[in-house]
Amino acid sequence: MSANDTPSILQQNQIDPKTADLLRAWVWQMMLPLGGQSDFIGEHGFDDESVATLLQANLWFSDADAYEPVAARAHMKKHFVKWQKTIKWDEVYQNGVPEVLQQNILAWQQLLGLNAVEAKILTFVIMMYQTNVLSQAAQFMGELNSRQVVLCLAVVLQLTEADVRHALGHEQALFHTGLLKIDHSSEYPLRSKIDLMSSQFAEWMCQEVISPVELLKRHVHTAPTTELNLQDFSHLGTLVPALQHYLPKVVAKQHKGCNILVYGVAGTGKTEFTRALSQDLGLECIEVAWADDEGNPASREARMSALRAAQHIFAKQNMLLLFDEVEDVFNDGQKDYQLNKGWLNRMLEQNAVPTVWITNRVDVMDRAFLRRFDMVIEMKAPPRAKRRDMIARLTHGFLTEAEIEQLAEHEDLVPAMLERAHKVTEEVGDALSERDQAVLYKQLLHNTLKAQGISSHLNRKADIGAVYDIQWINSRQNLQQLADGFAQSQVGSLCLYGPPGTGKSAYVKWLAKQMDKPLLYKKGSDLLSKYVGESEQLIAAAFEEAARDNAVLIFDEVDSFLMDRRQASQSWEVTQVNEMLTQMEAFQGVFVATTNLMKHLDQAALRRFDFKIEFGFLRLEQRWSLFQAYCAHFQLECPAALEYSVGKLHMLTPGDFAVVAKCARITPITSAQHLLELLQAECALKENGSKGSFGFV
Repeated sequence: MSANDTPSILQQNQIDPKTADLLRAWVWQMMLPLGGQSDFIGEHGFDDESVATLLQANLWFSDADAYEPVAARAHMKKHFVKWQKTIKWDEVYQNGVPEVLQQNILAWQQLLGLNAVEAKILTFVIMMYQTNVLSQAAQFMGELNSRQVVLCLAVVLQLTEADVRHALGHEQALFHTGLLKIDHSSEYPLRSKIDLMSSQFAEWMCQEVISPVELLKRHVHTAPTTELNLQDFSHLGTLVPALQHYLPKVVAKQHKGCNILVYGVAGTGKTEFTRALSQDLGLECIEVAWADDEGNPASREARMSALRAAQHIFAKQNMLLLFDEVEDVFNDGQKDYQLNKGWLNRMLEQNAVPTVWITNRVDVMDRAFLRRFDMVIEMKAPPRAKRRDMIARLTHGFLTEAEIEQLAEHEDLVPAMLERAHKVTEEVGDALSERDQAVLYKQLLHNTLKAQGISSHLNRKADIGAVYDIQWINSRQNLQQLADGFAQSQVGSLCLYGPPGTGKSAYVKWLAKQMDKPLLYKKGSDLLSKYVGESEQLIAAAFEEAARDNAVLIFDEVDSFLMDRRQASQSWEVTQVNEMLTQMEAFQGVFVATTNLMKHLDQAALRRFDFKIEFGFLRLEQRWSLFQAYCAHFQLECPAALEYSVGKLHMLTPGDFAVVAKCARITPITSAQHLLELLQAECALKENGSKGSFGFV
């Protein structure tokens, strides 16, 4: 049987006689001076057998006497007066507190500087939590308010009300260290009005002699090591080296009030970053536990109490304190929020141990809290290059380079999500082929994103196709010269317009490759939201991500949200355009917008683009040249006689060839004539559509 399984001496059926004397003294005070007798003495008998046994009520009546309430009250008062004449409070207290509890209380006194009044109150509360008879006797005093709690403790413990009130004050050690506090929210029986650090605290204090540090480690724990290092978080920029220099000085000089807030969506590595930081600095990272000793979720009050205690016990130590999932602490809907708000504000200014606070939702936090943090760090998904490296490492080669690039494009694929998909795939890997592992890995990611309501484009093509050359773009601009210029300047903006399929998006992909930069692709649907103000946030986030990844940014189908403000009917339509213009002016990279509807774009926005370039249908010589290239790609003989027919396809685009190439994966193209017929069908659809239709008269 372990120490934790050993029943407390106060929970055993046979209570030590000296302890019983102390309990009896406290219960007498509850019954007579504090009026507990009114509920204890019932119409037909004593209301609690354990209390009656402790007070030796069986001696109040002779065997011939029948129970009668009036007589019971008289007997009780008579025996109380007799008991009062013999009680020696100091002696009963010194002898009655169990030895284990005495030693543990003494250790807390020495560590925290508790005075005699505070030690006596703490002892009484612990014994009330651990002794059913004492807890039950306290029930007979009824529901109490905070003032009555002070009075009851003063009477029971033979203290002055002023001393008790002072000991329970918010600035005093019992509350400030998290050991004990009064619930001011409502009226409850005494045991419910006084909260301890946790429900297990009283039990541990009575079970075994244990140091405050060891006891506290049951509410907190040393953080596990991490495989990551600070290089994995280099996307945070100068914040990382700033912390590397700042925290050691705080610890060395014992500065108070050092708090770091790390926030961001779940899975982005907030906790791992803190652990990596502590490892790098040689600081022991202590985490406030989210679960109690039995593995159940720890209550908000228990975690707050553990935090208070940790700030005192670990002061002047080479430590970093980590408080994860702080949403419940800063939630203004919580009981005693205003009281805790004041305490938290003071702690953020005076805490002795540097503390990292982690949350997924910074929006629930009062500004009064936010301005008290030394540093506020937003943890976003790693940049594209790091996502690519992580995916390559986790997939062990069963994903192709192209598939890795496609996944790396999606910024919502946070490290935790990638690692969980890896865990599942690795466990079943022996039963699957490499291709099936790839399918499973991507499906797991897709389903997780879908469940979160995130649009998943995990299979978006990042390449520009096997048959591509800018010679097949119909533009008056020298596109090679333009690419060379962008590669030299690294800054600029383009608006590419023209019919669908003319190669606008493909050219941007080619341009990114020429510049040796990643491409951040955003469709209009990626940037539009049904919620007011969210589209502006998505636009700003896209520019921020492109800057962080040093990527070429493309907004495809930009006409869907960059409409002419003169035609706007809603205020949010104007603010979207304004946000776009603001971001364009501030962006120090290459930005490209594509549209099929140039005339619908906002005129002020168009002026912001360095180049406005039209992409048209293929010219006559381009049609034949591209047709020949695709014949070679499909290993088809290309008769010269087909040149005239190909030349007649006036609305032919590179996109038409790309559509036909996709069809060839299902129904192979058998000849050049077959290829021509497929292209003619594509153009016929456009030509018929361009003629318009007439309504009925």
